[in-house]
This record gives sequence, structure tokens and C-alpha cells, in this order.
Amino acid sequence: MSDGDAAASPWEQAALDGAEGTRSTGDAEGTENPAPPLADDLEDWTQEPATAAPSRSDVSAWIAGPLPTTTSSLDDWLQGPIELHVEREAEDAWSTADSVTGTWRPRAERGRSRSSQPDGAAGPADPTGPGGSAGTADSPGARPEVDDARRSGPVFRHELHGLRAVALGLVAIYHIWLGRVSGGVDVFLFLSAFFLTGTFVRRLESGRPLGIPRYWLHTFKRLLPPAAVTILLTLVGTAAFLPSSLWPTVMQEAVASAAYVQNSLLVFLQVDYHARDAGGASPLQHFWSLSVQGQAFVVWPLLFLLVVRRARRGKSVRRPLIVLVLLIGAASLTWSVITTQTQQQVAYFDTAARLWEFAAGSLLALALPVIDRITGAHRPEDGLPPRLRLARALTGWAGIAALLACGIVLDVSTMFPGWIAIVPLAAAGAVVVAGHSGHRWGIDALLSTRPAAFVGDISYALYLVHWPVLVLWLHHSGQQRAGLLDGLVVLAGSVLLAWLVTRAVDAPVRRSRWLEARPWRALTAIAASFALVLAGAGGWWLVLNQQSPQETTASAQDLPTDEVATTVPTVIRPAGWQLGSQWPDLPQRCAGPWAPSVSFPHVTCQQLLPGDTDVDTSETIVVVGSSHSRQYIPALLPTAEARGAQVVNLTMDGCQFLAGAERDGYCAGYDEYVLSYVDSIHPDTVLTTVTLTDAGSAEETLPDGAASSVQALLDRGIDVIAARDTPRWESDQFQCAEEIIDGGGTPAEADETCGADASQKLAASNPATPLADLVPAGPGDGTAAEVTLLDLSTQICPEGRCSPVLGDVSVYMDDDHLTRLFVEETLAPRVTELLANSR
Repeated sequence: MSDGDAAASPWEQAALDGAEGTRSTGDAEGTENPAPPLADDLEDWTQEPATAAPSRSDVSAWIAGPLPTTTSSLDDWLQGPIELHVEREAEDAWSTADSVTGTWRPRAERGRSRSSQPDGAAGPADPTGPGGSAGTADSPGARPEVDDARRSGPVFRHELHGLRAVALGLVAIYHIWLGRVSGGVDVFLFLSAFFLTGTFVRRLESGRPLGIPRYWLHTFKRLLPPAAVTILLTLVGTAAFLPSSLWPTVMQEAVASAAYVQNSLLVFLQVDYHARDAGGASPLQHFWSLSVQGQAFVVWPLLFLLVVRRARRGKSVRRPLIVLVLLIGAASLTWSVITTQTQQQVAYFDTAARLWEFAAGSLLALALPVIDRITGAHRPEDGLPPRLRLARALTGWAGIAALLACGIVLDVSTMFPGWIAIVPLAAAGAVVVAGHSGHRWGIDALLSTRPAAFVGDISYALYLVHWPVLVLWLHHSGQQRAGLLDGLVVLAGSVLLAWLVTRAVDAPVRRSRWLEARPWRALTAIAASFALVLAGAGGWWLVLNQQSPQETTASAQDLPTDEVATTVPTVIRPAGWQLGSQWPDLPQRCAGPWAPSVSFPHVTCQQLLPGDTDVDTSETIVVVGSSHSRQYIPALLPTAEARGAQVVNLTMDGCQFLAGAERDGYCAGYDEYVLSYVDSIHPDTVLTTVTLTDAGSAEETLPDGAASSVQALLDRGIDVIAARDTPRWESDQFQCAEEIIDGGGTPAEADETCGADASQKLAASNPATPLADLVPAGPGDGTAAEVTLLDLSTQICPEGRCSPVLGDVSVYMDDDHLTRLFVEETLAPRVTELLANSR
């Protein structure tokens, strides 16, 4: 394997500006050091120093930890030596490998020289080598001689390792106790770009191949196995602790998370009208940030291809890269500010709106050598104090203070990822630029302690597991937020689980020489991880559908659906995981005589019977308006089938049919589209919802445009079924009842908690009553079109009570839509009777 194949990913680098180890230079093929042994005890999994570990009774050794080695060049500050095994071991901006904290290297090798180049060669720490920078406390242009055994060794920036621990701690603490945005995820995006850029700039400046495909394989081989294990454990926890109505969402998110498109799925759910509880938290929702990073890891390395020719000619690549990154960052920041103001819930998960944070990290990586040279930066290994020691210490503390304040002093939850994300990025940048302060009270000293390093070592796994553990606990306990004691238990349990995942999955995969030896082996590990998740989620879904415990036909009805059961029925239909099938659809896309001449956004025309021109239909019924009209389609089907009638669904979710009313935005043009369609096919009947209920009160109105819409249809000789709206609720009725019944309660208890009197949800009389008096304009001929009022409030709210469960059937599938089962079994008979009595 070549050097170019072995370079570390940004996930590999974390706080790594080097890692311990040497590279054999005598072998022209670039052979590597033997693979390290696995850690055998807890000492090896915390923060073993680079030299023999002091006694554990020495408290100062635990607090202080080891000091990093030497360098001031960008090569070492970002990536460390070009040693093959170290690059494979050093991980990413989440989780530094154990090699970085000193556990992988055999103790016998710790006293050897760390020189990685033959005598006279320019090593990665050589200020005259590619990418080297020089500077002292007295003269930025000169660098004193430093012992080669130290100077050429790798550099591990402990303060950045600790910074990652702080960022992860903020994420976990804010999630568990505060329910706010901390800015910690933004720090990880920033550090990922910081280290990724260093990886490829060093390759360019050292004349090595970029090895982008190998980089992709190495990165995702490292990341996917721990993620896959976490996802599979979450699926098990979901089946055990979460209500079945959430199962389909978690299954979808499991596959999307493993494919690094979770953020795209969440964007879709935010704008999908049919999505259940799109804004609610699932135990896998936190994978959105990993998806953003994964997508950036695929795209960002391609930028360096643009300067390969320039690098081969020996020209500087930093200036063109800075210009390119600035352009991308400016475009992304502009997009982020605009979309955050208009669609913040969508922008939050949008990679394009986050890419400027990645650009910021890259800019700092490209500019850091100049900054260090101007400010006279030194590492502790140099044996020289840095310049501006007080300013460095204060800058580092200011950065941490700003990071801690983000989300506590400033509630930025509704402002991300717009310009406000500059706060955590600037805070992280301040810590990076401050570097080694030379003061024992500097933030770099605190961030270099062994406890901080331990959290940094497990930070990737801790991010993976803490959110599922928290969500599962909150669902199980019925709390909105964890308290002090149970929150500490959640945090402690997450740390323990993260340590186990790191030790059992992360480290063995990361250290495997066998997986790294051939590209196809790394690819196999990636494919196997994804396949396990796909098999887990897909297999679970197949098992559920094969069991079919809830039959969705009227013959399965056990209890009358006009009363509330005081005992728990054997089953309550539909099951929560079946709610996706409760949206009424017709089997055919519109075709033949019923096909619209033009399409309209957000309208999918469906029909009951095939579109063959030889189909004999005695009449056509068209359903228009919002999804509250669409939910009545199952009630029309018995009549349509008996009469051989064609039923057409021309509804548009969230948009009533209000011809003549002033419309703008989403619904603009829909009314004209409906009238144009009915003019082209001349249906016999049109069904539409004409009233509008309110979730928070009994206010029910006849909107402007309802009467004119009905009149427009009557004037065209079309009969109108004017349906009364159904009650709307402030909370999800299905989930409310499900929580009570799953907890051992009865439908009656669910009714007491979730239901309401009809007088609280509907007007005392149907506001649509005056529409029954409308008649077509012009002289009548005895066959004039007429209005049929469809008021099913007594069936939906029998005996003046609106309940979430009637008999063994859930009335609602969410906060305002009836289940298809309830419409078929309870409302369809009444609609059939009503239509039979009408002309």
C-alpha cells in the first residue's frame, strides 16, 4: 500500500497533529511497522502516556497527562508524520484512535528514535520541507535547531483532543437536560474540515498521490461498523420500548442513516404532508449530522483535484485553494442565511446550508502556518516558549467561554444554521489558533488532561449512543426532559455503552491490518455494515406484514363503533405501524377520458376504474379540495361500485376548493385548475369539504369562497356533495390514545384524557346549512343540479363525545385525519344511505 493510500481521514485526525510511531525508511516498498497489540485493560483505553506510565496512585499523572511532541509546520500540526500505520490508526474529528493517546505502540519501541527520514532528508517537521513553517519567539523567520529525535516526531495536539471532548459533552448535556442547540455539532464539522484539508494539502505538497478512492474506503470502513451496531441496537430498543406508530419511521431512518442520507430524509419528512410527527424526535434523528459530514467527506476531497497540476509544477496550492474555499463558503453562507429565515426546519438539515462551516475549517487549516509564523507559535516539545503567551491563554479561554455560552446565554435553536453558527466556529477557531499558551492555567492545559482525553477517545461512539439512550428513556418514562438523577444515569450509561462499542467494534476494525491491506476488504466491511442494517430494518418490516395481526376489513370488527369500550379490546385497529396505509388512495392513475390535459403542482390525479375508453361508466364522481375531502373517498366506494361509477381524486393536500376567493402562495391557481378539469370531463357529482374547523376551539366557519365554489359547480349542472369538516386537535389523537392503552389503560381512559365533547370541537349547527338553498343560475328544467349536505358529526362524535377510539377502531390517524378503517366501517354505511336517497 502506498503512502497516498494510507493518509488519514478527517474523522481520523481529530485532535491529531501527529501520532506516535516511526516509519521504516530502508525499505523501498515502504513497509510498515508491525500491528500493535490490542489494549488489555482500562489503562490502555484511557490515556496512556508516550513513556512508561506512572503509578496510578499519582493523581497529578492522571490530571496532567502526557505532553505532545514537537513541530510547528502545517504538516505536523494537521496530520503528523507520513508513517503508514499511524495514518491508518489516527482517526477523525470525532474519535482519535488509541495510537494518538499512546496505547497502540509496544512499550519496547517507545525509547527508539522518532526520526522518520534518512539523515539529511527533509522530514515532515522540517521547516524547509513542503508545507513547513518556521518561527521563534524572537524571529518569525528563523527556527532554532531542535533535537532531531524530538523535532521529527509526531505531534498530537492534546488541546484539540480535549476540545472535541468539550463539544461532545455540550451536545450530550444540552440534549439530556436543556433541550437546546449547543453548537457542538458545528465544532465537529469545523474540525472535520480542518483535518481533512490538512490531509490532502500535505499530500499535494509532498508530491504524493491524493488517493481519494482509498481515502473514501478508509474513512467509511472506519465509520460504518460502529454506526451499524448502534443502529441495530436502536432497532431492538425501538421494538421493546417505543409505540408501534413510530416503528416505520425508525426503520426508514435506520436505512437512511447507514446510507448517509438521514438529513435528506428529515428534510423530506419536514415537507411531506403525510409524514407522521415530522418534527418529533426519533432515536436515530441525530444521524443527520453524520450524514452531512459523510456527504462532505465524499465531495470535499474532489476540490483538491483542481490543484493537482499546479502542485506537480511545484507551485503553491494554498492561495488557489483559499480562493476556491472562500467562494464556496460565501455561497453556502448566503444560502444558509436565506433558507434559515424562510424554512429553518429544512435548512437545519441541509448540507448546502452547512457547507460554509466546512469551508471555515478548511480556511483555518490553509492559513494556520502563516498565523503561527506571525504569532511565533511553539509546541511544548520545542523547548521554547511561544510568543504572546498571555494573549494565547486569554484567547483560548475566550473561545471555550463563547462555546459554553452558545445555547445557554443565547437560545439559538431557531437561528441555526444561519450566521449565528459563526459563534461556535469562532470559539473553536480561537482554541486552535491559541494552541500552546505556555501557562499552566491556560485552557490548553485543562483540555490536555487525561479525563478530557478519555472522553475524546470515545467521543464518536458516545455521540452515536447517547441520543438513542435518551430518547428510549424519555419514551419509557413519559417525560419531556430528563431530571437531574435520571439524566446522570442516562449520561453514565451512555459513556459505558460508548466505551464498550469503542473497545468491541471501533478499535478492532480500526486496527485491523487485514481490512486495510486490500481495498476490496475495506469495501466488504462497508457493504456488510450497510447490509446488516438493511436486513434488520427490512426484515422487521417483512415480518410485521407477514404476520398481519390486524385484518383491515369490516368482518374483523369486534365491537360497535358508536361506543367507547371500558375494557381493552383484543386488538385495536389499525396497528400503529399500519398508519401509513390509512391514507385513502385510488388504484389507478388518471388516464383515458379522465386524464387532465395539464398537470398541477402537488396534485396527483387518481381514479377508481381503469382508463380504457371501452369502460362503461354510468356516472363520474370527482373529489376536490384538501385532504379532509380525500378522507371521505372510502365512504363513496360502495355506492360507486354498486352504480358502476368512476371516482376521481383531484385533491390537493392543505388546500380547500374556494373558487372566487383571493388565493396566493401554495394554493394559487388550484381553484381554476379544478374548474378547468370539470369543464373538460363534465362529472355528474363533485364532493368537497365546505366548512373549516379549528384545533383549539369550537369555532367552525364557512370560509370565503365556499359558497361561490358550490355555485360555480351548480351553474355547470354538477351535483355537489358539501361535506362538513371533521374535528381538529392540538395533539396527535392516535399517539395520545396509544400511549395510554400501551400503558395498560382502556379506551375509556384514553377518551377521558385525549377526547373532548363535541361542543368543544364543532359548531352547534352546521355552518354549511345555507348552501342547501343554492340553485343553479338561469331557468330550471326539472333536472337542475342540487346540493347534498354531508354531515357525519354524529357518527364521528356519537352522543356528543369525540373519542380517539370507538369500539376496536381508532378514529384518528393523527391530529385531524380519520383512519381509513373508521371511514370504511362507520361512515361508509351512512354515506351510502344518504346517496341512495338523493337523486
